[in-house]
Amino acid sequence: MKKYDIIKTIREYFIVTIGVILVAFGLQYFYSPNDIAGGGLSGLSLVINHYVPVLSIGTLVFLGNLILFAISFVLIGRDFGAKTIYASFALSFVMDFMEKVMHSYALTTNLALAVLCGTLIIGTGLAIAFSINASTGGTDILAKILNKYTNFNIGIALLIVDLFVVVAGAITFGLNKGFYSLIAVIINGLLVDRVIDMIAKHKEKKAAEELNKEETVA
Repeated sequence: MKKYDIIKTIREYFIVTIGVILVAFGLQYFYSPNDIAGGGLSGLSLVINHYVPVLSIGTLVFLGNLILFAISFVLIGRDFGAKTIYASFALSFVMDFMEKVMHSYALTTNLALAVLCGTLIIGTGLAIAFSINASTGGTDILAKILNKYTNFNIGIALLIVDLFVVVAGAITFGLNKGFYSLIAVIINGLLVDRVIDMIAKHKEKKAAEELNKEETVA
């Protein structure tokens, strides 16, 4: 592997790690302590954890991801699959670390504020991962597949996939929290597309500036 490729790979995995930390923080300090199943495998794990508390949310996320890894390699590609495996392991580790070592707690018990803050943080983290062809695993893989083989933007694909989790959350935690979970999913879907678009425009602007510099030097 060339030196440039090594640096590029390290940079990409560092960016993925930042996205993972943001997602874990939003889940552990806003969603989980308020029983907000805001979609994704993490939301589904929150529902399962309610019925089987002996299994931590991080552990459930890890186990669920094992089922989807092979699918991501076959249908999306090795690069996406490798980054997703790393991100999902990292997410499980960071979530368990926050829960068991840092003793994560609700930064707010106001459901509206928890949804708003949690979704802004989680959505940004997901968008960062998606922007470099990665995901945090779970139902994000299904959304990526839907995005690849249809005309749906990744945010809309996430919304479609996460509706099932929202329904399960509403049945488990009540219609009130189910409503807030639905709001979280909608905001998350729109936010992910928005952030990805902003990142893409920043990359295009940076590439154009570098091209102009090269032309100036020449």
